[in-house]
Amino acid sequence: MADADEDVMPRSGAPIEDIDLSEEVQDFRFLATATGNDVKIPKRGEKDFEPHATALQSNTLAASRQAMHNALSFERIHPLKLTAQATFHPESNMAYAYNPKGSPLFVRMGQVFTKGEDPIGEDGLRGQRMWFLPEEVIYLVERGTIDLRWPVTEDDEDGQGLPMSLQAAYAMFLGEHQALGGALTFERYSVFSGLKRAGYTVLRASSFAGPGPAPTPDCYPQIPQRTWQAGLLSLAWLKTIFISSHKEDDSISNPALPVPPGLYRNYVDIYRRLALIQWHDPTTSLAPTCPLATASDNDIRVTWEVWKPGSSTFKKSDHGPPDFRIAVIDARDTMVPSLQQLSSLLETEKYEPPKTEDQLYQKLKHGYKNVILAVVDQGVVSYLRIFDAAFGREKLYERMDSGAGAKRGGRGGRGRGRGR
Repeated sequence: MADADEDVMPRSGAPIEDIDLSEEVQDFRFLATATGNDVKIPKRGEKDFEPHATALQSNTLAASRQAMHNALSFERIHPLKLTAQATFHPESNMAYAYNPKGSPLFVRMGQVFTKGEDPIGEDGLRGQRMWFLPEEVIYLVERGTIDLRWPVTEDDEDGQGLPMSLQAAYAMFLGEHQALGGALTFERYSVFSGLKRAGYTVLRASSFAGPGPAPTPDCYPQIPQRTWQAGLLSLAWLKTIFISSHKEDDSISNPALPVPPGLYRNYVDIYRRLALIQWHDPTTSLAPTCPLATASDNDIRVTWEVWKPGSSTFKKSDHGPPDFRIAVIDARDTMVPSLQQLSSLLETEKYEPPKTEDQLYQKLKHGYKNVILAVVDQGVVSYLRIFDAAFGREKLYERMDSGAGAKRGGRGGRGRGRGR
């Protein structure tokens, strides 16, 4: 379809301001004659010619597309010294390798199971055997880091198993494997591979293959402990409460006048009286008395836990708290999440209030809970941040009032008139 659309060329060029250089068709014919290892992918830029719907131009575009297709279909060769051999394990839907070396990817990928967790068991080589999950296997095969082999059979002459192609790896590891703890789909792998290529460390969340654990007390704000000092302070504020209630009698008796006539020395009092709409406060959310049931498999749930490149908190033995938590959504099969689904998703997130010294917009962006939605539409991934913010706690009018007052005063200011 893309080639057919490109053949239909307009007879008149578009205005210069409407041309998007990222969508221009490049001339890749030089790739057909290029040899050696010094070939570089051309950068996008201006076109060599404007479309004029001639046979010469159509042949030139066809030759350019064919040269590009030939370059992409070229067989890549990976040195054996930098490749680790791995074997597919059908019973666990994973692959294993013995002391893999040659790539820094093994530092943060793969794991060595204990005696009770190893699918093969204790055979003397368990400590040297590193296991890789399905998404890790496909990613390493795509990069040429591992040489994946089928299980060894009696017909194998070399005793190493037949090589597994990339197409076979996709067929064996992609798909729903609930019984094996996999549940790896193409959408989930697209998000995983994109983040890995960007340098992030990506691991499965506890709710990857199921609903995951129920919300813990860490998902709710801690109730402060009352002391004798706090009790005395609360009694001291009783007088202020009764005094303020008398001042607001006029506005309560006449709801049509939220701001009764009178003398106001600042805008803070006026804006505070205009705050009539109830707002959500995450700091007042309390943990339920009875444990909540976990979400069903059809609900949106967190899939990946992500750490930033070069994160100092991540260790293979102790992962530490992730920097991001991502829920993958298939745009073709999933409708727009409802408020109940998003609330259930945020309910399982850890309560992390923003720092007091942060800026206003940084507090609203971080929120008290946040999660990232990775919406995959036919391989195109869009990231959306969902956060539980408290807009009502950030008083804009207080900041504006304090900022305006700070600018006043001092010599040399305006308002003194000319000649003074």
